[in-house]
Formats: sequence, C-alpha cells, structure tokens
Amino acid sequence: MAVATLTRVAGAIERWLLLPALLAGAAAWTAEVQHDPFFWDTVQLGSKHAHFFYENGLRWAPLPETIDSGHPPMLGYYLAWVWGVFGKTLAVSHWAMFPFVAGAMAVLFCLGARMGGSRWYGAGLALLAASDPVLAAQSGLVGPDVVLVFFFLLAVWALWEERSWWAAVGVLGLCAVSLRGMMTAVALLAWQLCLWWRPGLSAHRFALRLADLSRCWAFLPGFALAGWFLLWHQQATGWTGFHAASPWASAFEPARGADLLRNIAIVGWRWADFGRVFEWAGLAVLWLTLTGMNRWRAMRPWLLLLVCVLLFLSPSALFYQNLSAHRYFLPGFVALHLLFWQGLCSVAWPNARRCALAAAVALGLASGNLWLYPHGIAMGWDATLAHRPYHALRTEALRFMEENAIPIERTGTAFPNRNTGEHLLLNNDRRLWAEWNPQTNEYALISNVFNDVSPEDRAYLRQHRRLLWRGQKGRVWMELYGPD
Repeated sequence: MAVATLTRVAGAIERWLLLPALLAGAAAWTAEVQHDPFFWDTVQLGSKHAHFFYENGLRWAPLPETIDSGHPPMLGYYLAWVWGVFGKTLAVSHWAMFPFVAGAMAVLFCLGARMGGSRWYGAGLALLAASDPVLAAQSGLVGPDVVLVFFFLLAVWALWEERSWWAAVGVLGLCAVSLRGMMTAVALLAWQLCLWWRPGLSAHRFALRLADLSRCWAFLPGFALAGWFLLWHQQATGWTGFHAASPWASAFEPARGADLLRNIAIVGWRWADFGRVFEWAGLAVLWLTLTGMNRWRAMRPWLLLLVCVLLFLSPSALFYQNLSAHRYFLPGFVALHLLFWQGLCSVAWPNARRCALAAAVALGLASGNLWLYPHGIAMGWDATLAHRPYHALRTEALRFMEENAIPIERTGTAFPNRNTGEHLLLNNDRRLWAEWNPQTNEYALISNVFNDVSPEDRAYLRQHRRLLWRGQKGRVWMELYGPD
C-alpha cells in the first residue's frame, strides 16, 4: 500500500509539477537578479543599443559607430520597446529576459524527457544545464546570449521532432540575434545534412534529399533575414562584420604563428574551464561503458551536433586575436550537455548509478563558480556567478566617493566600470570616468574584476598613491586610491 501510494505521488509530481517547478525556479532567479546593473558586454549589446532606439522613438537606423559591432541590434530594439511600454528600469530589463530563460528551461525539459522517456529525465537535463556557470551567469544578465541559447534549443528540438514551423522560428531567432547566431544557424543546417546522409547513399539520392524543400525550408526565412540585414548594414555603413576604425578592430587582427598556438590553448582552456572538465570526465565514462554500435546509435545525433557547432564557431576564435570569450561557445556547451545526457539515458545502469553520475557532473560544473584565478590572469567574469558581489562593492565605493566629494570625472577606472550610471543602472547619471592611466589619474578605482588593470598597475598605485577605501565580498575586491 505504501509503495503504491508513493508511486502515485511520484507519478502526479512527474506529470503536473516538474515543469511548473522549473519555470518557478526561472522566475525566482530573475527576481533575484532583477536589480543587478548591466555588466560586461551587455552594457553595449543591451543597454547602449536600447538607449539609441529608445531615445530615437524606436526609429530603425544604423547604430552609431562607437557602439556598432556589426551584430543585428534586435535585442536593443526589443528592450527599447519594452521600456516604452513598462518603463525604463533594471527590473523591467531583467524581466524582459525571463521568457527566454524560461523558454530555454522548457525546451531542455522536453529534450531530456524525450531522451530518457520520462519527465524526470527532462527535469534532470534542465538542472544540469542550470548548473553550468556560463549559462547561469548569462541567464542573469540582460544580453543576447541567453536569447541565442533559447532559439538554438528551440531549433534543435524542432528539427529533431521534425516540426518545421517551430524550426523556422528557432532559425529565424538565431539569425536575428547576432552574427554568431547566424553562424550557429549554418551549423544546424550542416548538422541536418550530416543526419540525412547515410553510408552507401549515392550522391544522386542525397541530392534528391536536398532538393526536397520540406526538409530544409525551415532555414530559408532565417537565412533571408540574415542576408537582408548584412546587405542593409553594408549599404548603410559601408562595412560588414568589422572595419579598420572599429573600436574592436584589434580583436580581429589575424593570429599567426605563436598567436595561433596561443589561441588553440585558450580555446582548449575554455572547454575545460569553470568546471566543464568534470562533464568531459563523465562523458568519457559513458563513452567507455557504451560499446560498438550501441554507442554510435545513441550518441550519433548529438555528437554530430557538437562537431558541427565546433566547426563553425571555433575558426573565429582560432584565427583572430581576441574572439574567444566563454559566451561565444555557449551553443557548443549546450550541445555537450545534450550529448552527455543522451549517453546517460542510453547506458544500461540502475537509476541510482545514473543519478549519482549526473549529480557529480552537476556539482562539478557548479563548482566552476568558485574558480577564481589570481589577479593578472584574465577571467571571463560574465561567465561565472562569482562576479555578482562586484555590484554591491561598486555601490559602496560610489557611496564613499560621494560622501568624500571625490569626483568621478577625475577618477580613472577600467572596463566594465568605465560607463555612465545611465548605461549601467538606468539612473540618469551621465558623468564620465577618467580614462584609465594609473600614472596620471588623480584618483583610481580598481578591482580584480577589471582584466585591464594589471598587477603592475596595482603595485604602482600602492607605491605612489594612498589607499582611501577598500572593500571585499567573497573573493572579489575593489580599491580606491587618491593623492599621497
């Protein structure tokens, strides 16, 4: 009787409560971060783009060159519209991201349930992805990457389920959000071509498959949008992607020789960083457990997806100087989660053993939020929840500066702090910080979050300036220096 009752309760939870609980968790997370300022690249790709359209009455026009990095500014336009309807606040901005965060959780739930044949497996995949520091951090920011993840997952699910209309929506969203989204959409087309091909299939029969528009029409609206935007941007600005006078031109310098080897090492580091090495270890265990054709049948679709995403997203990171941020690989990280989960669902293990491995990998990933490198080693602070104490420290530093009449205009600081309060906090404060130069700045505000502040810069300040204020929360610190 007791076993039967527990079985009925578990069945009711599985059927009615798992997905609502996941969506409630996404809402709770959004409520937790709703007052966090714009941070890192989201200042440009979210706040500054949105301000341009908001202040110009939602008129579609080319972005100013100082904030135009060649991406479709659809997120900025969407945010500006949301501000116009609900008000320009941080809370409104974060809740504008909620549909994409919740949507990503829902699609992960559907994918996991399909792999494992149970909604419990759907919840497990969603929780595994939520433990990924890069995805967790980006889901708490107002930026394009969580939008890209949602449309990527939607397209993957729809293509797998052969739901062409939803696949068209997913690919269209990818091509609207960024240039990287366009590359990801092409990777999905390559994935489909790989799945359609079979050993022994003649070139003629494969060509006939490609000619069947019912198999590939879902890519046409998105590719048409991408083509229109690239042509419009070229005609409006005279360039596509980047140009020599771009503020980001140095990142697009070709990498050759030692720089290429360095980039290979960095890309490898990105794929192991912030706890991901534990997922690779778990995947290796599953790969060795599955044997022969069983391994190939189980892993083939998701292994091909991972390979295709890698092939299309890695070249820019390898062959240019500085295009290897963690968030650039988010579709690949998600594909790795899908591959691991399919292996977990396919292996002939007792449920307790599967749960143990899933929990170990999830905890290993979550531990990545505690991985902080010594000052002087550049970190992807937008790829870890470790950055969150920075916001409170910045507020305390500004309060100290106001109480002691220290002007922002005479205080040097670095990225990502060197932005106006209006762009970070939407608070109408348009004062500009001094350009970072520790030798000439009268005052200096620094933190280990600032990758552009070297240990030598900090040593210079300690020797030639006076420490006026210092704060630390967790392992994030901030210091304010003034005249000696």
